[in-house]
Amino acid sequence: MGKLKESLNENKKFLLLAAGLLVISSLIFVFLNTGLITPSSILFQEEKSYKKPGNVIEEGKDYKIVISTTYGDIYIDLYEDRAPENVNSLLFLIGERYYEGLTFHRVIKNFLVQTGDRKGDGSGYPGYIVKLENLESFSDYDVGMANASQFFVVLPGFDRERIDGEYSLVGRVTGGFVVLESIEKAEVDRNYRPVNDVVVKSIQIHEK
Repeated sequence: MGKLKESLNENKKFLLLAAGLLVISSLIFVFLNTGLITPSSILFQEEKSYKKPGNVIEEGKDYKIVISTTYGDIYIDLYEDRAPENVNSLLFLIGERYYEGLTFHRVIKNFLVQTGDRKGDGSGYPGYIVKLENLESFSDYDVGMANASQFFVVLPGFDRERIDGEYSLVGRVTGGFVVLESIEKAEVDRNYRPVNDVVVKSIQIHEK
């Protein structure tokens, strides 16, 4: 009887474990379908490094991008004429699907929201650098490059002295302002990283 009871207890533990795994799997499936998390955000981001960006920008074309996030879409018109090397780097990495699954790792109210770092701590870059271009003064909802991959959107109330002349101005937001307002309101930790990930699901390029 003792062995039988022990066997039943072991079977009960196995069934409970199986049930727990089933619940977890079901929750992950639901989150994936709702876009709250992505496969890339679950797993450690694979480091991607390049010696230099490919030449993807074409003369005479106007480039715009649409950033699809878990909060909605953000529309940006790029300044390919004023900052060609930085815009080319951005477009190259988008084509490499570099940004898919990355998070907005820095969200500072009344200042900026920033993404494009595969390490998620502000120290990541794609393996190459791009020179500074178009060092004009920033205005509300302008887009700047923090390095060759990381970019940010400045928000109303930002301090121009902290960024003017320090970063390349590469574009301007033309739509999705409500999305940016929602991201700005996200709860953050002491490093200004959102407690709940704000994920870049994809970035589309539109050219004409």
